[in-house]
Amino acid sequence: MLRHMHPSELAGSQFYSHVFGDPEELIDYINAHEPLEVIRQREKRFAFCFAEMDGHPVGTSGLAKRIDLLASQIERHVREGYTLEVGIVDKLPETHLFCVIADETPNGLSIITAFPGEFARPFAQKSQTKEEYEQNRAFWDEHVLLMKRF
Repeated sequence: MLRHMHPSELAGSQFYSHVFGDPEELIDYINAHEPLEVIRQREKRFAFCFAEMDGHPVGTSGLAKRIDLLASQIERHVREGYTLEVGIVDKLPETHLFCVIADETPNGLSIITAFPGEFARPFAQKSQTKEEYEQNRAFWDEHVLLMKRF
């Protein structure tokens, strides 16, 4: 979650610091608001999708459909051991949406990550069930992370 809270040169989305200055502000917000949608990712993992209610963007989106970019804009990058295709753009689009990924535990929900933008499936990993792996692979075949050109 911290990767999305502070400016970074990595591909992906960023929360605006004046919206959520730290993880505690984000937790306060999600505890006080109902999500627009809840997506079950696996047995005990959920994505809670929110929209900022005051009409202001929460940050920048780091996700795009591959078809919306030119082939010359797409580069291969390694992130957390995964080789990803990243779309290089002049400006990241602003978004009012954000997602919180959390596991259900005996003590309540445990946040795994949170990021601005629409729901994005996890990266495909061989350790996932066949169905989950296929869904995740299909999603990332159609999407790329975005990164601002520096």
